[in-house]
Amino acid sequence: MRSLTSILDGIFFGLPFYLRVLIIILFLTASAIFSYRRRFLTVSGVFTSAVLGFIVFFIGGVSGTVIFLFFFISASMLSRLSDGKNAVAEKTGRRDMMQVIANGVPAAMMLVLYGISHNALFIGAFAAVIAEAEADTAASSIGMLSLKPPVSVVTFTPVPPGLSGGVTVLGTISALVFSFLISILYMGTLGCGFQELLAVASAGFLGALFDSFLGATVQVHYRKEDGSLTEKRYAGGKTLERSRGIPFIDNDMVNLLSGLFSAAVFMSISMILQ
Repeated sequence: MRSLTSILDGIFFGLPFYLRVLIIILFLTASAIFSYRRRFLTVSGVFTSAVLGFIVFFIGGVSGTVIFLFFFISASMLSRLSDGKNAVAEKTGRRDMMQVIANGVPAAMMLVLYGISHNALFIGAFAAVIAEAEADTAASSIGMLSLKPPVSVVTFTPVPPGLSGGVTVLGTISALVFSFLISILYMGTLGCGFQELLAVASAGFLGALFDSFLGATVQVHYRKEDGSLTEKRYAGGKTLERSRGIPFIDNDMVNLLSGLFSAAVFMSISMILQ
């Protein structure tokens, strides 16, 4: 039985080019207004999301857009769970251009590669990237509610809540659940078998763990005057001293690399299962 989104895809891709573009522009305009008024995005984030959204809708159709839109709305709502609770993260609240690029470019890239090659493997990779971004957001936001303090994913020693590289049992379970949620949505829209569903969920979850690993090893951290670590470069109008990590690898870069890692993991699992 065909899903509703697949039926809508058939109608959408059967329309003339100009009409498809018009529908996308109207949809993105409404989405941009909603996102800005709900304070999900900054002005730069709205513009960047519109560009990426156009790529997703034009190539991925209604099905791809449903997955992308579900991530965007749910991730924005999850992020609000930790608003005001995370004192060490580089960015909180509304997503700006760099945050949108970090989470959205790998997904859009997979669809562009699909559009060029028509290899369905890239559609699954697109879903895996979304699953990773969703899992990472859930782990960070829900993990902040944990009654037990986080520990480093590398050394298993306690770290400040919200610091990249720290994990909690609650956050890890949340990452697994939300990664599966995206894979189930993928099966219900674009249609896939049980093996592919597991591959998407596994790649998304492993990508979230990889995100934490990068956060604990190569992501840049700074030391405040009281000796504690933070991801913020500036505090009290002063530039903080770098304590560890590579200067240009901030949280946005980590998210970008983790998305690409998830795509690679999905394709590797899929080729092994073939």
